[in-house]
Amino acid sequence: MWKILTVLIFFIGFAASREPEVEIADLFGDVLFQQGIPQSITCSVFDPLPFGIFTWKVGDNVIENSNRITEGEDGEKQQILQFTPTLEDNEKMLTCEYGERGEQVFSDHITMGIYVMDLPSDTISPGLVAEGDPMKLEVTAGLYPAPGPEDILWEVKTPDGEVVVEMSPGGQDEYGIYKAGEIEVLSENLYRFHLDIAMMDQNEVSNVHTVTITTKGIKKMINFNLALKMKQEGGIDGNVGDVNINPASGEGNKEVKEEEPKAGVLGMGMGLFIIIGIIAVFIICCIIYCIYRRKKKTRSKNSKTYTAVKTTTNTEGHPV
Repeated sequence: MWKILTVLIFFIGFAASREPEVEIADLFGDVLFQQGIPQSITCSVFDPLPFGIFTWKVGDNVIENSNRITEGEDGEKQQILQFTPTLEDNEKMLTCEYGERGEQVFSDHITMGIYVMDLPSDTISPGLVAEGDPMKLEVTAGLYPAPGPEDILWEVKTPDGEVVVEMSPGGQDEYGIYKAGEIEVLSENLYRFHLDIAMMDQNEVSNVHTVTITTKGIKKMINFNLALKMKQEGGIDGNVGDVNINPASGEGNKEVKEEEPKAGVLGMGMGLFIIIGIIAVFIICCIIYCIYRRKKKTRSKNSKTYTAVKTTTNTEGHPV
């Protein structure tokens, strides 16, 4: 009996001596968050205390968290923090503390790195440019930290993937066809980048033009969908028409309006032609019918036979 009590006391004392283990789930060390993107962060406590409570902090500031405490699959206590980081939280620690009031506190933390990457869509269509004219490819982006030339990479490749040129802001190719402008600071955390192309032609439009922007090790590529407005000579009056060439569509789309037939005029002309044809056929049929009737009547007349009957008057026995 005394042995059983001793074992029970030992296990109770051992359980009471175990400290709670606090863990921020799936996150550790330095963690990158994008400014303004809500985050859901879970803090778990194994071997919880009877009256333990959770406390969340950013730096030294306590964050209010009204989410209830739940129990996990292994008996651990959990609480979820809904948190939207800002630039003010950059390089600060996000801490989950657990303990009973006035007693020892157990905790886990991560260090937050905040970045800004507000970019346009993955594809930009600059619009039509005339054949032989220069072109400027531009992109405006909200970024933090401030980008350097090494964070911006302009690339031009052939449709087969062969690199024509690669350059960072301030770069220029040896032929003077491509020139990457310096980084323009528009306002706080807002920048503009551009690539100048000396002359546009069909070969240039068929190339792939991209810019890759990097911040905090995170990369995003933006593609430019170019369209060329060509000059096409020809026509009866020697006029010059426009032809739009867009590699995304696979072929040029001619927009010479003078050469396009109008569906309404074509339909009216065809209908009028059909009506006149019907009338002409009707008239021809009437003429043929009349000629046929006339010939038939003539033949009937000519076929009649007349028989002459001789009449002899008998005067014999009659007084004259």
